[in-house]
Amino acid sequence: MAMTMYLIDNNALGPLGDRKTSTFFKEHCRVPAEVAYESRRAKHAKLLEPVTIEMTPGVLAQLADVMKTVPAGHMGLVNLYRYKGTADPILVAMAVVLSTQDLFSDTWLIVTEDKEVRAKAKEFSIDTLTPKELAEVIDAATKVAENCVCQ
Repeated sequence: MAMTMYLIDNNALGPLGDRKTSTFFKEHCRVPAEVAYESRRAKHAKLLEPVTIEMTPGVLAQLADVMKTVPAGHMGLVNLYRYKGTADPILVAMAVVLSTQDLFSDTWLIVTEDKEVRAKAKEFSIDTLTPKELAEVIDAATKVAENCVCQ
């Protein structure tokens, strides 16, 4: 059964607060290894280990396709001179690969505050959410789970 899954950008982790410890986050949210690396010194770094997705040859090939769409000299998506955005194109590439693995692939959304990532995701037909929007999804799912009477 296909589900909606969420790839989380580093800038979304802080605003999610304690929701990173929720069952919903553990079951539906993932971070690329590069995002986990960016967060290695944060308090929540250990929480990311079980939800981290490593780079694959397929993602690397898709990353090349994503980077072909970035104009030479453009430093909005990636600015290696300032160590900014190194995981951003990987988020897009990974979402594309994960969404197209097979006929019944999960739907993958990118959760980010970054305008450049949202624009690039749109170019590749990947939907995005803000951290606030994902927080609302997690809160609603948690509320439903708390109100569920299981027999």
